Amino acid sequence: MDGYIDTHVHILPGLDDGPATLQEAVEMVRMAQRNGITKIIATPHHNEYYHPQVKEIMASLELLNAGLKKANIEFEVYLGNELRIDPGLPEKLKSGEVFPMAGSRFILLEFFFEGIPLYSEDVIFRLRVDGWKPILAHAERIYDIQRNPERLKRFIDMGCMVQINSNSLTGELGRASLDTAIYLLELRYVDIMASDAHSASNRIPDFTGALKKAAKIIGKEEAQKLVINNPSKIFEGKQVSEK
Repeated sequence: MDGYIDTHVHILPGLDDGPATLQEAVEMVRMAQRNGITKIIATPHHNEYYHPQVKEIMASLELLNAGLKKANIEFEVYLGNELRIDPGLPEKLKSGEVFPMAGSRFILLEFFFEGIPLYSEDVIFRLRVDGWKPILAHAERIYDIQRNPERLKRFIDMGCMVQINSNSLTGELGRASLDTAIYLLELRYVDIMASDAHSASNRIPDFTGALKKAAKIIGKEEAQKLVINNPSKIFEGKQVSEK
């Protein structure tokens, strides 16, 4: 079996609410390896609270790679951003102010937890015209989607993919996130499962329990696609098949 690919991880030290130190970031990589993960896309926040500059992100990645080398750990960490939806986002991507996922045309796009802004469809339309392929981050945690999961269908029809968090599926993020994650799987709306890990002690890079839960809902083969086949499309530059 191929290794798992974790496409949503806050692992670069000192940039956002992820690890504060290099030591913790290295420990997160060790933990990921132990849990069968062989590739990580680092996705530091780009929102109203955190907006690290390109040079800061590159420096943090270099620091992590140096730390991994010193610890004799061979591991692939790729660059990305978790991008809060914003009317100016298409321009930020054009200018190189923010990162797509692993140098691909895929981007990790985040709605506000409180709800989906009225301008979202317009922004996503512009992103799609520019050739970007949005992956909607932790869709099950967004209040509007918790209230009406079928609302995602409009964004799926526009060419978006859907990502859920492994720790939502194991119940660590509350009942509403758990119930919505299960329902989205039942609807077959989910393309990717990621850890959205932030530390080595809480919200860690691990798919073990979540994969077992997903397998009971959609079957083992389909569950594996969420962490192997579908994420691999990011590196191959391919779109996941239309639903």
